[in-house]
Amino acid sequence: MTDTTNTTRPPKRGIELPAAVAISWSLIGGLTLGGAGVATMIFAERMSGHLMLMASTVLFAIGALLGLTHGIVLGLFGRPDGWSVRKAGNALLHGMLWLGPALLVGWLLAGWIAAMPIALLGKHYLAAGISGLAWVVLFAVIPWAARRGIEAARLAYRRWDNRMLGTALVGVVAVALAITFAITPPTIWFTNAPLNRVGGLAFAGFLTFWFYGPMITAALHFSRRLRGVAATEMVERTWKHAFVSVAIAAGTGILMAAIAIPFYVGAPGLSAGAEQLGFEKAFAAGLASAFTDEMLLRLVVMTLAFAVTQRYLTKDRIRALVIAVAFATLIDLILHAPAAMLLGLPGAPMFAAYVTVCMAIPAALFGYLYYRRGLGTAVAAHLTAAAALLLLAA
Repeated sequence: MTDTTNTTRPPKRGIELPAAVAISWSLIGGLTLGGAGVATMIFAERMSGHLMLMASTVLFAIGALLGLTHGIVLGLFGRPDGWSVRKAGNALLHGMLWLGPALLVGWLLAGWIAAMPIALLGKHYLAAGISGLAWVVLFAVIPWAARRGIEAARLAYRRWDNRMLGTALVGVVAVALAITFAITPPTIWFTNAPLNRVGGLAFAGFLTFWFYGPMITAALHFSRRLRGVAATEMVERTWKHAFVSVAIAAGTGILMAAIAIPFYVGAPGLSAGAEQLGFEKAFAAGLASAFTDEMLLRLVVMTLAFAVTQRYLTKDRIRALVIAVAFATLIDLILHAPAAMLLGLPGAPMFAAYVTVCMAIPAALFGYLYYRRGLGTAVAAHLTAAAALLLLAA
């Protein structure tokens, strides 16, 4: 028998689980990025101490916003058993009364946390003592946020219909990002200095947990609500038509590599990456990037775009599909075209031709394969294209 009283009973005066997750994650996000992150960069001489206050404030705001967004979502999906979404939302609103004061105190603490290297190097012992206390608060908040988050995540994971597939995809994304950043470390924001290998691995974990995990979850949710051919088959068709899909993916990938080869032959100095990184590293990085690109551009961007367009174009699924493929292709170009400017292509016409042939056409084709044959076919085609291009252009 369903308990109907718990959907109307007002929340308790204390901070309940949904609000506790949102507040604690907002705090830990701001303190980690705006406090510990800035201090680490100053200690490593990757950031000037003169930028400390500005960097701490900006990164605290970004970290707090990210933490709050993820905390709200996790608080709603990871609500206690027997709670309705409405009751969890009421608990969140009630707890938000504490968010403003908590973030104000957190911002002050983040500044003191970030100031630790400056205080130590300048032998300002009183300031160093205050910074030390701020670090103690940070280490006290981490277990609180972790306990609340783990509790909510356990409840949310139990409710997740796509947990087997989603867990597998997120896990492979984590490995792919770790490989990519270990080979080519990302650059720290505000500086031109790349992270070291440990920092790159930490950043891979950050992106997996804070971005790819939630986005893949949302994409799988919406993919199963789409009408018609694409409803659940956007993900599942690959397994039903495995052999045909492998053949299509292999043929498509080789074709995409073949049409790109003239650019690498005709443009002196243009390289697929083997010369700079070595064949093995370039091969691993190319495959890892191809996989993460498909997770982002097809599974996430195209699925969400298709869900939106099909909602408004209910009687014209083909037009909705074209718009979704075009939008995902546009995002692909926005993300990758700037890197093509650094390849040294001779002249604007060659650059435009390269972007069209080597980026836009493959992106559109991968989108169509994603719709017709499923996620696995699109991923396999992209992986094949990356591997074939490297082999042919080496």
